[in-house]
Amino acid sequence: MKNFLQISVVLLSIFSVVSCQKETTKEAPERSLIIIVKDYSASISQSKTEQEMEIQHLTHYLNQHLIENTDVMVMNINSHSDSRTNTTWFKFNAPKVQQATRVQSESEKELEQTFYLAKVRKTLKSTQKKIIEQMYGTTTSSNQTAIVELLYPISEVLKNYNKVNVCIYSDLIQESDFTDFTKGEWPMSSKTYASNLAKTDFERLQKQGLEIDLIKVISIDVVTPNEPENEKYYVTMPYYWDTLLKLGHYNGKINWQKL
Repeated sequence: MKNFLQISVVLLSIFSVVSCQKETTKEAPERSLIIIVKDYSASISQSKTEQEMEIQHLTHYLNQHLIENTDVMVMNINSHSDSRTNTTWFKFNAPKVQQATRVQSESEKELEQTFYLAKVRKTLKSTQKKIIEQMYGTTTSSNQTAIVELLYPISEVLKNYNKVNVCIYSDLIQESDFTDFTKGEWPMSSKTYASNLAKTDFERLQKQGLEIDLIKVISIDVVTPNEPENEKYYVTMPYYWDTLLKLGHYNGKINWQKL
């Protein structure tokens, strides 16, 4: 009987410890990332009005997607798109919260949460302003448009996040040493030609040992310049990007838009 009581006490103690641990353990918040890609190649020229329209679009996009626990990575399309120095980070830092020294009432907890959320909104607005200032400050145009080269560094970054949204401001006309749309059949002659070219380029990336995995990307928006003379390129060119991204495990569709 005595042994039974001792065993019961030990089991009860273990159960109490485990219960306390379950109550105090919090799940890590989901980490999100926004990737904004801006084309600085010489083929893209913007008037002041077009730039203002692009900023309006970006502001709206950030208002939708930039929330708590979301980092932002800005990448440039130019001759050295895959360089680490070609990327600017805007990390989300949660506002500091003063720990309560006594038991709080429900109304006090709600008020504290309201103050915290106000600080979060202020932090996000400040981040948004810094992003726009960085993207539309003084820039140097490039003689190449290296877009495919972004896929590997993006894949590497995704490993640290739960979900990712991508917004690209570019005509998506690839012109680099890796592959150049304008050196082949241009405009691309057919859906088959575009898809086959994408498959060939993806195989070349794999042969270089570059693993492309975009499975955590949940949306891709592409905002192209409003240039009527380029409309003929978008009849078949999107099939190239559809095929390439699908091979890289992106399961969504590209949301094409014009300014």
